[in-house]
Amino acid sequence: MDMMTRHMLPIQARWQCDLSDDSLTWTDGVYDLFGLERGTPVTREAIVAMYSAESREELRQLRAAAIAECGSFTFEAKIRRPDGQLRWIRVTADVEAEDGVARYLYGTKIDVTDEIVAISRQYA
Repeated sequence: MDMMTRHMLPIQARWQCDLSDDSLTWTDGVYDLFGLERGTPVTREAIVAMYSAESREELRQLRAAAIAECGSFTFEAKIRRPDGQLRWIRVTADVEAEDGVARYLYGTKIDVTDEIVAISRQYA
């Protein structure tokens, strides 16, 4: 049984990153979230480039700490899809380790754009 099956999470936008080569495995929901055709080959570098500069830096720091500590993180990121649309996503990540060494990151990505917009309007 592969890791994506073992870690069935309650939503459809699940992802996995093999830390040996940074290869990504996505469910259809993640492709939909990023506005990409399902099954399109994706690279971590190309996907991270879709994040805003601030979100990229936050991701870099959180990811490095999670890998070093075999920990986890959650954060909200701003992305720009290929169609130009700006979206907010909530990313959760956990580490799967072998012998105390991080081997995989896996988690969920959820579109929280409506939530962020509603909160922004409350405080505008």
